[in-house]
Amino acid sequence: ARPALRRLEIRAQSAMVSRSVTLITNAMSASGDISPVLRIAANEAQDTRRLRRERRQEMVTYLFVIYISFFVFLGIIVALSVAFIPAIESAAASTSSAGGGSAPGGVSTGVFGGLREVNTAAYQLIFFHVAAIQGVCSGLVAGQLGESRLADGTKHATVMLAIAYVVFQFI
Repeated sequence: ARPALRRLEIRAQSAMVSRSVTLITNAMSASGDISPVLRIAANEAQDTRRLRRERRQEMVTYLFVIYISFFVFLGIIVALSVAFIPAIESAAASTSSAGGGSAPGGVSTGVFGGLREVNTAAYQLIFFHVAAIQGVCSGLVAGQLGESRLADGTKHATVMLAIAYVVFQFI
């Protein structure tokens, strides 16, 4: 029976199976009655599966928060790119045509007085790079939280990079 259990352990290549086989073979060498040990091994395997399932269910909430925060980040970037940067650009253009910093009648144009030209393409490139970095880092963290391995975060990072790329294609 021991060689069969060892072959099972080698074929299965599972930590849970390895622990169970070690426990059973030790029980076989200690006494002839292994039924209590089998019950303990079965209960331990059941508890391990239950805890793993509960952990996954709890981590889904964190994955959801990570994705929502990434979408909020992209939303802010879209708002900046579509509304704020063009507004600054038009304000800079209007102040430069109005006389370089003060409006007629001596009224100051405030913050926009020193603006001459806004490089919108440079802002777009910076925003894209920041979104890509945010996507990769958030994806790696999501993988660590969701599957307990940083390498599993590559799929989340890939999804977030693809979403960022698609969003920037439409900006």
